[in-house]
Amino acid sequence: MRRERSQRLKLSSATKRLIAVLLAGIIIYACASGRKAPDFNLNIWDGEPVTQEGLKGRTVVLVFSYAYCSLRCPVVTARLFALDEAMETPKDVVYFHISVDPDNDTPERMKKYFSLYRLDAEKDRRWMFVSGAKDELLKIWKFYGVTSKRIEDKNIPEGYYIEYSPKMVIIDKKGIIRHETDYNFSEKDIIKKIKGLS
Repeated sequence: MRRERSQRLKLSSATKRLIAVLLAGIIIYACASGRKAPDFNLNIWDGEPVTQEGLKGRTVVLVFSYAYCSLRCPVVTARLFALDEAMETPKDVVYFHISVDPDNDTPERMKKYFSLYRLDAEKDRRWMFVSGAKDELLKIWKFYGVTSKRIEDKNIPEGYYIEYSPKMVIIDKKGIIRHETDYNFSEKDIIKKIKGLS
């Protein structure tokens, strides 16, 4: 009897810890919406500096990515391209990729990344891939709750992949975060949210 009760108490304690962790995650996730997006000082592939302040006046669709990504990133970039086409390429919407692999995301690789999707980032400045100093990136990753870890894998051409949090954020023209989701988003829902910000 005592043993059964002890096991129930242990299970109950573990369940409480799990619930606390889940609630903390929900609170952190929910808190970012409605907040001002943090400023940063990063660079596009051509060396041009970009700041959050400089993006004001445009709706920003922010995702996290890396140039050597051959698993998750191609899917989200293709979906963003489809989203852009469905909205008839609005000039006031920016698709903003923030690096999770600053050690390897060189300007050449970041530029080449978009060309793989038939996107000319030189002509269409709405498509931005930015990187910079690691401490600057760490501040942004921390704010948005993004973690990243390099995993060595000789079975893929790159020899490694980055395991990271798949987060997409919509920031309005005043720099306020209006929506957060992962990469399993509904295109209709995102289009509705973006158009609702105009």
